[in-house]
Amino acid sequence: MTRSLSLLLLAITLSPAGAQFDDDGTAPINAKKSSDVGSVSASIEPRVVRRGEEVTLKITVTPKKGAWTYPASPQDPKQSSKNSFDLSPTDPLIFVSDVKDPTGWKSKPRAENPALKDDYYPAPTTWLLKAIVSPKATPGKAKAVLGAGTSLGLCTDSGCFYATAPTVEFDISAEPPLPVPEKYEAAVKAALDPPKKVTASPSLAEPPSEKIATQKLAVPPEKYIADLEVIRSLISADKTPAQGGLAGLLATAALWGFISLVTPCVFPMIPITVSIFLKQAHESTAQTLKLASVYCLTIIVVLGISAFALLKLFVDLSVSPGMNLFLGALFVFFALSLFGWYDLTLPQGMLKFTQRRQGSGGVVGTIFGALAFTIIGFTCVAPFLGGFAGLASSGNYSTVELILGALAFSTAFASPFFFLALFPRMLKALPRSGGWLDSVKAVMGFLEIAAALKFLRTAEIGWRTVPEYFTFDVVLSGWVAIFGACGLYLLNVFRLPHDEEKPNIGVPRLIFAIGFLWLAVYLTPALFKGFDGKPQRPGGVVYAWIDSFLLPETNRESASDLPFSTDLKAALEAARSEEARTGKPSLVFVDFTGVTCTNCKYNEHNIFINPAVKDLLKRFKLVQLYTDWVPEQAFVNPPPQQLRREEALANRAFKERVFDTEQLPYYVILDPLITGGVKVVGVYDEGKINEPSRFATFLRNALEKAANP
Repeated sequence: MTRSLSLLLLAITLSPAGAQFDDDGTAPINAKKSSDVGSVSASIEPRVVRRGEEVTLKITVTPKKGAWTYPASPQDPKQSSKNSFDLSPTDPLIFVSDVKDPTGWKSKPRAENPALKDDYYPAPTTWLLKAIVSPKATPGKAKAVLGAGTSLGLCTDSGCFYATAPTVEFDISAEPPLPVPEKYEAAVKAALDPPKKVTASPSLAEPPSEKIATQKLAVPPEKYIADLEVIRSLISADKTPAQGGLAGLLATAALWGFISLVTPCVFPMIPITVSIFLKQAHESTAQTLKLASVYCLTIIVVLGISAFALLKLFVDLSVSPGMNLFLGALFVFFALSLFGWYDLTLPQGMLKFTQRRQGSGGVVGTIFGALAFTIIGFTCVAPFLGGFAGLASSGNYSTVELILGALAFSTAFASPFFFLALFPRMLKALPRSGGWLDSVKAVMGFLEIAAALKFLRTAEIGWRTVPEYFTFDVVLSGWVAIFGACGLYLLNVFRLPHDEEKPNIGVPRLIFAIGFLWLAVYLTPALFKGFDGKPQRPGGVVYAWIDSFLLPETNRESASDLPFSTDLKAALEAARSEEARTGKPSLVFVDFTGVTCTNCKYNEHNIFINPAVKDLLKRFKLVQLYTDWVPEQAFVNPPPQQLRREEALANRAFKERVFDTEQLPYYVILDPLITGGVKVVGVYDEGKINEPSRFATFLRNALEKAANP
């Protein structure tokens, strides 16, 4: 009989602290492993046993002072912190009793909700597990060990560690087996002779498909990594890095470079800076060309290096909760300045240094003039660098392509200065900075507040199991309010400190105002649920993009309603078993995805629901391998987030080692061969799926290729 309590407590990384290890039995603040905060021991009674005899396996968890452990079955079934005992039959023991928690636990309010309480044991606690020594066991030295799903938590206020039950050695007598106690006969028989599957005759019915569970038991990270390493060794794959299209990257980078020119920090400086080095040229065309080239090249180098550095770091930073919190706060800081609450200025020392060098004239003065301008304008340019830096998080681009993208951004930004220097009369055609630029400032402020909400939501998803502050509904309602306020501002319903009084508005301003108000009205229905209790989804690609960008809740019902698992090993085994039984190939579709991946969400909630795509996906074993952190819905009993993060990092390393790409999303179709190997049938590396029909063709071709090798 298999009895498994799949209640799991795994490790939460402890934040470093300055305390040292204590010698008085107290758990140290900066513990590094479970033995620092407690111990787990095991014993068996009696030590010498006969086959068929009933024995007791004792598991004792001893927390140090200031630490604690948890019951396996707390009073509140929703308590996420629990111990887990895997009582699967393991030769030579057959467990015949359920796990009963000892008395003596205490309760304390939960940090996130004081109205609820968690049960815990602050003192040494022993669980008694009844088992029968298998009548078929081999006499001699033997070992008792619980199943791989066993996990015992040792926690302090700083975090938790997990430990598995140790192995216990004992002796099995060579005497004849004892009769199994009557009350355990059925359990022992079921463990020794498990019932065989009975399937209908192939002539009467199609053999049932081998299914995989959509939820799994958590395993220790080292075991999960070892399983992936075994799978990796079986796969033969082409290590061709996925590319995302250089033309698209360059066009997007250049577009954001041109947009940056219209920002309030940059546009007013264009005529001033061009006039300065025009005067230095003394009407000489050659000198003007020289100074214009130096000025622009300086800007290109400085901004290009900044952009490239951001692009290279963006992949890791984009999923870091700390970095997302910083970006959210930074964007709020920028927005309040753009609204006119305060002015941002650089340190006077840096500004005076560059201005002194600029005053020297010539090439050196021009270089420092460009540096001064770049530094001053960076306050407004920095947010726009992020406008195309997000492309890098897809992992579609090589280092050379990222360098070219950074140069495209900085070249687009610098190009107007070169042409205006050569043709100074063009300066007269530029609109003068004034009230319209103040309006641009305010609109940028609204957009940066909207971006800040997204960053703060991503940060909370990274830190909390279930977001409570920046939920999808909170952020979406924030966007509705922001778009509505921006539209009313453009209609002069209210003014900001730096605005001039203008009773009339122009036609372009009216069009933008209508656009923002339209967005607010369009998104409003998504804040309410329909008659079926599900969130309403406004039609069209605009909401599809916004929904994906704001990272819809992972615990809400999937739009595709497909049975995705996160257990690649189980999927491969099920497919191999099905092929052995039916003689037909059974393929595994692997979706490398992420909780914070916008393109992943877009594909999963908008492409996978396409009838043609959905019908084809149902013919695969479906697996999602998360590369930022695995959502708790993937587990029967969710482990702490740190362990889900470690599993995701293992998935990312697996993808990069096997397929040599950082792209996300990334789709792979595998054929687990009966001989034991794993064949890569197809790879879809487009990232965001722009043509559902093309993706459907990819799936169909893989099925046909496997059926007709």
